[in-house]
Amino acid sequence: MSEYDPLIPRGEDSFSDDLERVQRRFAEASRPYLNSPIPWLVWAIVLPGAALATGFVEARYATPGVLMLWSLAVLIGGVVEGSIIMRRRRAGTTPLAAWVLRLQGNQSLIGLALSVFLIWQDLPQAIPAIWLLLIGHSFFLLGGLAFPAMRQAGVIYEIGGLLALWPGPASLIVFAAATALGNLRVAVALMREADRDAPRI
Repeated sequence: MSEYDPLIPRGEDSFSDDLERVQRRFAEASRPYLNSPIPWLVWAIVLPGAALATGFVEARYATPGVLMLWSLAVLIGGVVEGSIIMRRRRAGTTPLAAWVLRLQGNQSLIGLALSVFLIWQDLPQAIPAIWLLLIGHSFFLLGGLAFPAMRQAGVIYEIGGLLALWPGPASLIVFAAATALGNLRVAVALMREADRDAPRI
């Protein structure tokens, strides 16, 4: 084999076989997390609601009020999502699911660090764009392996993140629109899937 030969021989289909195997494993591991549209519907309400309320809360209660607002929003969404996941999950977990959770946790730490840096640099208006881009990248990556609608939601988040980079107060409006549309896209897909799989009389 020389440096001019392809890394994956054209006559073999090993690459597509490997990809299909990984996609099947991801789809199986993601079932507890993609089994109900309820968490996605809750996030489609909670995140846009917090974004649209941020300006009012900041004018009335300053920074502590904004921190309280977003902490409450994340807590509500997290409790609903966590309760449904724990109710739907089988006993134990898989290494693949644990890897995804570690990936998401690491991403959240990066987002938090970047948010603190932007506040320190007096650029809080860029925070919505950062979170949209980070979450959009995660949805796009994992959705391509587990659930196509999640990948489409990732594209919506990423487009919203790029639009939110435009300076000005409109970044929160863009954040509200992107999170509402992205989460609704996944929720609708899950409802259609449940209806398709429901037994017919």
